[in-house]
Amino acid sequence: MTGPPNVSRHLAEAVPLGDRQRAGLHAAAVHAEGHVPPSVPDPEVQELGELGLVETIAAGGTDRFGPLSRAPRFRITSQGRDRIRSEPLPKVLVVPCSMGKFDVPVAPACEMYVGSYHVASRRAASAASAGGAAQVLTLSAKFGLLLDEDRILHYDLRAGASGTVAPEVLARQAHFLGLSAAHVTVFAGKAYADLARTAWPGLEHPLEGRGIGQHLAFFADLYRPSRRVGPRP
Repeated sequence: MTGPPNVSRHLAEAVPLGDRQRAGLHAAAVHAEGHVPPSVPDPEVQELGELGLVETIAAGGTDRFGPLSRAPRFRITSQGRDRIRSEPLPKVLVVPCSMGKFDVPVAPACEMYVGSYHVASRRAASAASAGGAAQVLTLSAKFGLLLDEDRILHYDLRAGASGTVAPEVLARQAHFLGLSAAHVTVFAGKAYADLARTAWPGLEHPLEGRGIGQHLAFFADLYRPSRRVGPRP
């Protein structure tokens, strides 16, 4: 899929991009082969193609993989790379999983974790991402990056223990979600920040070097701002 010859570079630069299109182009720009994440919906990728920002990988524009495949089907063009340089990065807030879990064999990620630290972290992330300011992901020591609706099995594993999700899996997940190139902030302790850093080396970790009490106070300042009485050291 290449852009029609009558689509000018000026037009491609003038048409606003949707959030998923922008994130997908950023992810494609840092991918070794320029692949657009399969999670970007086809209609939105088609729009990018009409602007000359992506092209099909399959020869002759045929679909070799089928609509439900996660196989790469589109790649970013040089025009797409030029365009995305001026676009803001998506924002991501990462919260940790917890040992405390709902007593069921399987549940959506947003229901499975009931540990007090996770709940506080999640409340803080929800407040900080209000209005769609950021995408909130849960970092599971076993399953990696999770959306709220992802259904997972009950498990017992802490980040850093044997069986922790591998860095290459996190990297693939981040790309699939269109978030491999993002401004990432981790609302968790060191073990989870270190794990997340394998996918996002430049992430921000505002809790680094702080104790658990300071973590909880940081979270509370976000989800209950009325409690703030002055700047914290």
